[in-house]
Amino acid sequence: MKTFSAFLLAGVATIALAGSALADPRDDKIKALEAKLDALAGELKELKADKATESQKVEAQIIDLKRNATAQYVDVQKQRDEDVKVTLANGRPTFASADGKFSASLRSLVQYDTAYYSQDNRARSGTDLSSSSVFRRARVGVEGKVFGDWSYSFIYDLGGSGAEGSTVSNFYVQYDGFKNVKFRTGAYATPGGIEDQTSAGDLIFLERAAAPDLARSIAGADGRKNFLSVFSSGDNYYAALSWSGAKAGDAAVFDGQQAAVGFVAFRPYSDPDSNIVVSANGTYVFKVADTAASLGATGTSPINYQARLESVVDGTRLIGTGNINATKAKIWGTEVAGNWKNLYAQAGYFGFSLDRRASTLPNPNFDGWYVQGTWILTGETRRYNTASATYGSPRPDKPFSLKNGGIGAWELAARYSVLDLNYNPGVLGSTVPAALGGIRGGKQKTATAGLNWYPNNAVRFLFNYERADIHRLATVAPFGEIGQSVDVLTARAQLQF
Repeated sequence: MKTFSAFLLAGVATIALAGSALADPRDDKIKALEAKLDALAGELKELKADKATESQKVEAQIIDLKRNATAQYVDVQKQRDEDVKVTLANGRPTFASADGKFSASLRSLVQYDTAYYSQDNRARSGTDLSSSSVFRRARVGVEGKVFGDWSYSFIYDLGGSGAEGSTVSNFYVQYDGFKNVKFRTGAYATPGGIEDQTSAGDLIFLERAAAPDLARSIAGADGRKNFLSVFSSGDNYYAALSWSGAKAGDAAVFDGQQAAVGFVAFRPYSDPDSNIVVSANGTYVFKVADTAASLGATGTSPINYQARLESVVDGTRLIGTGNINATKAKIWGTEVAGNWKNLYAQAGYFGFSLDRRASTLPNPNFDGWYVQGTWILTGETRRYNTASATYGSPRPDKPFSLKNGGIGAWELAARYSVLDLNYNPGVLGSTVPAALGGIRGGKQKTATAGLNWYPNNAVRFLFNYERADIHRLATVAPFGEIGQSVDVLTARAQLQF
């Protein structure tokens, strides 16, 4: 057994020595490579760790840059939001604060008129009307808001015709703090009816019809000094009450005129294609201007109801009552207007009266009316304005452009009006003067046809043909006809913004 064990150990030793002698020398290279790989892996791990740290640093820097950029953007945007905003809507320069509480808009209305008058009896009427050209209106000014709840306007008119001259058109301050009620004081056109309150730049014809024009001239019209006007308006109603005085630029008198002027309008029907509005207006002159100091029933406080033609390049009044010494004057009127798509119609009736001062003569009264309408050939419509109960000019769907082929808006218009300033005038050709207290102020009948072109929202051209028939009896023997017929061709170029 011992011999066998010794032999077995010797075999094992021999096998081990043989295995050692047969080992592959490339194993050392493999081990070396493995060692290098382990070293590289360690270095890579370190690089990855360093890179991760660097990446975190870069990412943190990017985040900081984004935060800084966002903060700077917010600051810049805030500064921009606080900047004055400038717009040029329809060519009107407007400057407004970021919060909208302050604004200033430059305004202008320039109307250049040319007229040719043809009269059939200059000698008998004693008038020779001047065919000429005038700047009917040349208004420039500014309007806007202050402190949000207040608005203002200052418009000066450098134009005029006849005896008119440069004067203030608008100069007022208005409080708008209540939702549907506004208070205004200053010099401006006192609200007195649909035709009266229609902007001069939106009139269908060059001038208003004779009856509403006379009504507004007594205690309204542009530049009327109003102590206070109160307005209220909504989607379907408008109401205004004013306490008015003399006009800006009127000659000084001892006691200035004082009057109350009211206007109410209601829109009973409207839909996307149509609007109908009815209205009533009234003027009560409770203090006629005294030209000199007066005591008791004595004094001189004249009122003269008079009218020009409905084209006033020549501003001569062809009918008029002459000065009537009066203590009070009363005017009332009613008007209705409406549109259906591109058709528009408007009509009105007015009554005039006055109370004579210290006289046994009867108090006279007069009246007048008009009807007018338009057809917009290009399909636009006259726009109803709920803030004033009036209609504005159409806005061309395709403004005139040689490049784009637009022709603007084209409108045909017609009107007939009558103003009668006679009161018990007597009989034509009679050798007897007018009845006691009778007034031969004359009667004016006017038919007008018009063509209006609106190239865009700022420019407008008007062409009118007017036929005026004046009937008036002479106030001295032989008490014959001193009226006349006048044909007038007029054209207007208008710029408004």
